[in-house]
Amino acid sequence: MVGHNSSFPRILIAGASSGVGKTTISLAVMAALTRRGLTVQGFKVGPDFIDPGYYQMVTGRAGRNIDTWMIGKEASRACFVNSASDSDITVIEGVMGLYDGRGDLSEGSTAEAAKLIESPVVIVVNCAKIGASAGAVAVGFKKYDEAVNLKGFILNNIGSDRHESMVKTSVERATGLPVLGCVKRTSRVNIPERHLGLVTQTETDPATDYIDALVDLAEENINLDALINLAHESGQIKLDYDNLFAKYKEHAIRTPGARRVKIGVALDKAFSFYYHDNFDLLAAHGAELVFFSPLEDEHLPAGLDGLYLGGGYPEVYARELSQNRTMSAEIRRAVEDGVPVYAECGGLMYLSRAIENFDGHAYNMSGALPVKCKMQKRPTLGYREVIAREDSVIASRGDVLRGHEFHYSSITGVGNRLDQAYTMDNGFQEGFVYKNALASYVHMHFAGNLRAAERFISICRSTKGS
Repeated sequence: MVGHNSSFPRILIAGASSGVGKTTISLAVMAALTRRGLTVQGFKVGPDFIDPGYYQMVTGRAGRNIDTWMIGKEASRACFVNSASDSDITVIEGVMGLYDGRGDLSEGSTAEAAKLIESPVVIVVNCAKIGASAGAVAVGFKKYDEAVNLKGFILNNIGSDRHESMVKTSVERATGLPVLGCVKRTSRVNIPERHLGLVTQTETDPATDYIDALVDLAEENINLDALINLAHESGQIKLDYDNLFAKYKEHAIRTPGARRVKIGVALDKAFSFYYHDNFDLLAAHGAELVFFSPLEDEHLPAGLDGLYLGGGYPEVYARELSQNRTMSAEIRRAVEDGVPVYAECGGLMYLSRAIENFDGHAYNMSGALPVKCKMQKRPTLGYREVIAREDSVIASRGDVLRGHEFHYSSITGVGNRLDQAYTMDNGFQEGFVYKNALASYVHMHFAGNLRAAERFISICRSTKGS
């Protein structure tokens, strides 16, 4: 159990808006601090799987998320403490602009997260098309909410030494706060992109050169010593509640006779969108997680009590998935046999009969559910609050859950054997329950839906009759 007052050196890198370069700068800082020998824990504010994957690539530790809307404030702080407690320093990357939240409110914003974990904040400003006016932008961010512990700025896309001097002087004079880095336009380090955003870390080749470039960017352009000093000024986090993860571990200890259940987790280039806190909560509550690849493995791991099929890019690897017929047949058989299955987004697509890609070519999937998926040009994205219409492996009928969607596919050709899983906050019905399988486009973070992990484990255990 974590003590009631604990200190975790931390720094939050926010943006004046989206697209200012905060992901690259955050990665560069994480990579450089790791290269200096520090144990660095990366966090992302908001619902994101891809950026935390890159944090893992540069730090060697799974990236994590803070999401005050989807998870809630108390659980977000518990998730932060759980992962930050054994690190030397935590670097948190914000989402969108500092004060941008859900709708026209700051709910779920980077600013709300910063205040929750009492973190010093540094703002990245894109200076590509601005000069002395950067000072006006900076002072606006300083005065908008003085409860945010703003400590300085990093100026990105600087065009020349003269431009740097002009912008730096303007920002420091207007705010009284230091400029902690000036990154030249020529220092840009790019990550490949595709329709859902960046190419995932699991798809990249060994990235030694890329990490070296990130380290060079940070060491040459950012005052890392100042960032470290600010992180150590964070102070203590007051914990007036029991740690979420300790609660689960204590429950497992109190029930020593309960059998650990074996859950197969699809993890490869096609399926990599998971919250690692979900893994921790499942394991703490009695799961043995066994990872397998629907792309590469011919068979499911032996003796599984349940399956967890996360999101990812099955549409990109649809041909390879369709060719692995033994795996898809075993997935289909598991669903028909009543094995508890929880499938999110890409997992739902893999359970379908087929995926029709952007070019109109259809590839057969497992066929476990009588639906088809068709790629479309416009994305469906956003936070979702849903009400469970049916009992399922993670919810009882009437339960309210929070999650998020981000996908470019839609469901077509729905068979008549399926029950809809959820009623959405917009009134639409979504997801499917079939036997002991739940498949939905909505990604859930179990820390924000506290009964989900417990129920999944319980059903996996009871289905085997233990």
